[in-house]
Amino acid sequence: MKKVYAIGSVIIFVVLAVFLFDHKNVGGFKAQLAKVSVHYNQSVKVEYGKAIKVAKVVDGDTIQLVNGEYLRYIGIDTPEEFDPRKPVQCYAKEAADRNKALVEGKDIIFYNDVSVHDKYGRWLGFVYLADGTFVNKELVLEGYAFSYPYKPDNYKQSEFDNAETKAQQSNLGIWSHCDVNVLKGGRKQTNNI
Repeated sequence: MKKVYAIGSVIIFVVLAVFLFDHKNVGGFKAQLAKVSVHYNQSVKVEYGKAIKVAKVVDGDTIQLVNGEYLRYIGIDTPEEFDPRKPVQCYAKEAADRNKALVEGKDIIFYNDVSVHDKYGRWLGFVYLADGTFVNKELVLEGYAFSYPYKPDNYKQSEFDNAETKAQQSNLGIWSHCDVNVLKGGRKQTNNI
């Protein structure tokens, strides 16, 4: 009888451990799985002005390069989908999907403004496709992103501001599907879904 009780206790422990893992660490587990599916070539050097392939899109304004390093688009901000501090925001998935359609698996060239990396160690860049498409601006112009000035990297901010005005006037993307709030400091965000 003690043996049956011990086996039952082990089974219950395992089931509880799996349950807690699945519910508390799903994001981490999914992130690990996502890393497994991409083959990185860490010998590829990241250089401003040199073509490099995009391995995958993380969200609307962040990508991962073929060598595993991350790049954050300068001057724009998209609704949050995976920020553990925030709920999923309106139009986050659409912004990520559009970014994926634009750059995933393609070669890009990017340039910096003043800063090279952000506080998370991501490269910062103005991103261009081979055909000349300015990805940062395109996402704002199509209503997937906000113009987001972040000093000292605001060299092209007037371009982004003009693109945002056009998207808003044309009622595109976030401007037609979401409630837009302006936070202290002027940063814009969409409503939670």
